[in-house]
Amino acid sequence: MMRARRFTALLFIVIIAAGCSQEPHQSRDVPDEKAVKSEQTNEKDMSADKAAEKDLVPLSDSEFFSAEDWTDESSIYYLSENAGGSVVYQYNLFTGERKPFFETEASIVQLSINRESGLLAVHSSPTSYEASITVLDQSGNIRTERSFPSTELNFSWSPSGEKLFITAFDENWSFETFLLSMSDYSLEKNPVELPFIQWLTDDEITYLKWNEAEPQLTAPLAAYSLQTKEERILEEHIISHAHFGEYTFSIKVENEEESTGTYLFFKNGELLYSFDVPLTPLYSEWLIPEYDTAEGVFYTFIPGDTEGKFDLTAVDPEKETMSTIIENVDNSPISLSPDGEYALYGSYREKLIHLKDGEIKSIVK
Repeated sequence: MMRARRFTALLFIVIIAAGCSQEPHQSRDVPDEKAVKSEQTNEKDMSADKAAEKDLVPLSDSEFFSAEDWTDESSIYYLSENAGGSVVYQYNLFTGERKPFFETEASIVQLSINRESGLLAVHSSPTSYEASITVLDQSGNIRTERSFPSTELNFSWSPSGEKLFITAFDENWSFETFLLSMSDYSLEKNPVELPFIQWLTDDEITYLKWNEAEPQLTAPLAAYSLQTKEERILEEHIISHAHFGEYTFSIKVENEEESTGTYLFFKNGELLYSFDVPLTPLYSEWLIPEYDTAEGVFYTFIPGDTEGKFDLTAVDPEKETMSTIIENVDNSPISLSPDGEYALYGSYREKLIHLKDGEIKSIVK
């Protein structure tokens, strides 16, 4: 069993290298409403066969905080905050229908849906030193709720939604990890000694095996079986990785003195596609661009022609193709709709991108 450990400056490196796109958790600044407003324009034909049109209906909510995830191909979950607490709403972007889904007096920090199981994990912060995870079904019924002494919390679903891996940090960056089972709601303490993991299967996780004794720019990519407790090394010189469906994505840096990385896409352990990408320096590390996937297509931001700007790019590893969706935009959080037609985009996911034509519109009026 692992004991909580001191986790100082290396935490920042590991967060970036692990590709975790988490915003600060326990305290949140309400965004300037003007920053998420834009004029409404006519929506282009968005259907695959050009037979129908979908017109975006921007939501009207002066207490809008952020869009969090997709409910289905047309609807989203978004957070609204007021003096009385936080509310998770379901909102149909094309009909304007809105209904409350979950409400709490605590401040909601983030939520994550597992589409395979339909379960939703809501992370709220009753106090600065306490974090709560509430698991809901699609009807908003509470399945289980757990509290952790924590100033920061990170969590991720297993592929089937059977397990939830949770890392709780204290103010000194010491941490403990937990494995919450959805079958009997049991909580296993400290199943592994690392704070950030990716799920390969329901019984196997992967992580970057950093050497905390000395600074590193790259690390081996390791897989660990929760059943056999055995570890194996998958790849060397990696700075970020992710799994989506039957695919694995990683960024490899062979020469640490050169700001070039190789994007690798695997299927069942076999390399499908790779290409080189210039890396953006970030202090003593490289910036890991935001990314998301849908329908087997990987969307990420690749440095553009303008300094500090990026090209939103779609990568199809099966077809071995990549195409630019939008040029010279900010590297901001992105969340793909289940059908891959749209993407929520922006610091608060307050914008909607139609991925067929790259049109960007605000979801808030």
